[in-house]
Amino acid sequence: MSDKHEVSDASWFEKPANVNKLIVGLVVVCVGLVLADFFYVNDHAHFPIEKLFGFQAVFGFVAFVVVVFLGVGLRRIIKRDEGYYDR
Repeated sequence: MSDKHEVSDASWFEKPANVNKLIVGLVVVCVGLVLADFFYVNDHAHFPIEKLFGFQAVFGFVAFVVVVFLGVGLRRIIKRDEGYYDR
């Protein structure tokens, strides 16, 4: 018997091959957007650093990392014990 036609209960995102395809797709889109910076001139920059190649991509990535680490720190401050609301 062939296992090709078996129905699986796993969703599309739970299969490792599909997760790898999604990651590769996101990397391709991100690289494409950075390369698109060659064809775009920011004439309305407020600061000279904004005119550098790939500034928006680097700034967005750094901002994302900062928000994630701030969230981790905030969780340490406001988290409660597991039975906090059951008292």
